[in-house]
Amino acid sequence: MVNTKLPKISVLIRTKNEEKWIGHSLKGVFNQKVDAEVEVIIIDNNSTDYTVEVAKRYPISKAINISEFLPGRALNDGIRASTGDYIACVSAHCIPKDENWLSSLLANFVDNPDLAGVYGRQLPLGFTGPIDKRDLLTVFGQDKRVQIKDYFFHNANSMVPRKIWDEIPFDEGVTNIEDRVWGKQVIEAGYEIIYEPKAAVYHHHGIHQGNTRERAEGVVSILERVDEKDLNDLPEMLAPEKTNVAAVMTVIGKLSEQSDAYKSMEKAVNDLQNSCYVNSIYLVADEEKLSNVLDIEWLDRKKILNADSISLNKLMQHVLELIEGGQDYPERILYVNHDYVNRPVGVFDELIVDAQYKGCDTVFPGLVDYGHYWYHNDEGEFEQTDPSLEARDKRDPLYKALYGLGCLTSSWVIRSGKLVGGKVGILKIEDTKYVKRCNRTLN
Repeated sequence: MVNTKLPKISVLIRTKNEEKWIGHSLKGVFNQKVDAEVEVIIIDNNSTDYTVEVAKRYPISKAINISEFLPGRALNDGIRASTGDYIACVSAHCIPKDENWLSSLLANFVDNPDLAGVYGRQLPLGFTGPIDKRDLLTVFGQDKRVQIKDYFFHNANSMVPRKIWDEIPFDEGVTNIEDRVWGKQVIEAGYEIIYEPKAAVYHHHGIHQGNTRERAEGVVSILERVDEKDLNDLPEMLAPEKTNVAAVMTVIGKLSEQSDAYKSMEKAVNDLQNSCYVNSIYLVADEEKLSNVLDIEWLDRKKILNADSISLNKLMQHVLELIEGGQDYPERILYVNHDYVNRPVGVFDELIVDAQYKGCDTVFPGLVDYGHYWYHNDEGEFEQTDPSLEARDKRDPLYKALYGLGCLTSSWVIRSGKLVGGKVGILKIEDTKYVKRCNRTLN
């Protein structure tokens, strides 16, 4: 005997102040021609306009209110309240393109037990902004595809079998892109995802719903967790151990071997020699004797024009020329002052790792400071850096640059005549003991 029972589809629509759009969306939903029983459920997030009132003008089955919105939790709540064999998700500001939207989604599940979900095409409206138009037209093409590795999925226009949701519900902890997180889970469980361009909707807001930094940071933070391994894996040639780093110290005159400055220099050299990633150490000094004692390379300071009065930027530019003249071609220069009494353990390697993994051109230690500061403005008048006088825990800190503690800079930055440039990173230092410098006692 042939089973003629029609499948049941639960259409879930998440809303938040969608009075302008919900009526158009529901008209499209209730205009569908599909061989299935259909129920429509609104999941509203405390709308303060007439969203719910407008929705109730249509034969919806239920209206659920949620007070604390998380996308995965909202969908799971809606599914728990539904009775369908298949769950169709559509955003309140999406309008089905034609009467075949639901049937185009549903048709993909026939004789496909490994199918976890189907998502459809999203088209911009004529008045959709150019950024949203670009994203929609780029992401959603005209070709159908089966995804067994690519876990992209989008709940603005999708369908999921209840049996799959029973096994793998949506993550209730993420703040956005719960659909992509779910896509990764089902793909890794051995299921497939299908992109069906015939099941199209018009999506006014686009897929990112704005081009603000806050929205982008929220999306990226979840994407980074989803793609954690790939994003945290550096290309082999960018690994810290593959980077040629040359450390440079400069000394003017002759240091007394009994001086605190000499002892600090010895300690700095020892720390550099114990580094995992520093390849060579250069001492810029007037005489070679000191470098021989310390067993490091010597660069003759006398070869640098006006070395006593030259800026640090220009000094390092000349130093790089001398290093490269000796057939050493470092990718990064670590500038180190010899007279710091204390340094955080492993600070040199931390700077190098930070630079490589964060893509910084310059990284240096910065002392965290929440103080209030004044400066002379362009008119020569005193002005506050932060006039709000907010409490400490509400202020953004300032950072006192401790370049001499260890400033790591790409060679191309130094070659341009700068010590600090490009993308800058700061290694936070919170203990003031690392600021202390000794007297530079000379013979």
